[in-house]
Amino acid sequence: MGQDTVRIKGTRNGLVIVLDSSCDFEDIKENLLRKMESARGFFQGAKFSLFQGHKDIPANQKTELESICRQFGLVPNTEEYTGLKSDFTPPSRADTDPGSGEAALLVRRSLRSGQKISSPDHVVVLGDVHPGAEIVSGGNILVMGNCRGIVHAGAGGDRQAKVIARQLTPAIISIADRRYTPGHSGQMPSERQLARLAGKEIVFERYFKKPEGHSSIIIN
Repeated sequence: MGQDTVRIKGTRNGLVIVLDSSCDFEDIKENLLRKMESARGFFQGAKFSLFQGHKDIPANQKTELESICRQFGLVPNTEEYTGLKSDFTPPSRADTDPGSGEAALLVRRSLRSGQKISSPDHVVVLGDVHPGAEIVSGGNILVMGNCRGIVHAGAGGDRQAKVIARQLTPAIISIADRRYTPGHSGQMPSERQLARLAGKEIVFERYFKKPEGHSSIIIN
């Protein structure tokens, strides 16, 4: 099953759930359900539209897909989306960085236990994320301090999303539909500042700046 069978994009009028018309409907339905479960609670109350390019979605299939979305608290948009499929080309790695000009939520404080931040955009925290705090982001997560809480990047299914922190030792970390719990899987690698997806696994890497100011990633 292709990773882009279903893509979820944010617009000014709500979410647009983009379906790949070349894929089997059962694959689309399964992929949508998996993404909704992965981002459970993240899209609660959001309006959504289904979009399959210039190909109409059969009424019975549309009803089934809308039913799945309703189960997770989404609300069908009364305004039909008529945009072009070309509006939804996958972002490059450079495009997904918080500093590239895309929308980001800036949190100007540390997050304490019990505090939760949710945003469909990138999230930047100017402080620490303490144990018991939680961040759910549709894009990347950048923590300028230590990250020891629960973090979920790419909650809408963005497998290019990353988590970056000065010190990355999360209690639980998720990227798209993948999840890693260090306490159940052994010790976290020491001195790691970046997490990303490599295939089906979340990998941790060192991240630092070159003297000339360009970002580098060292993979061990």
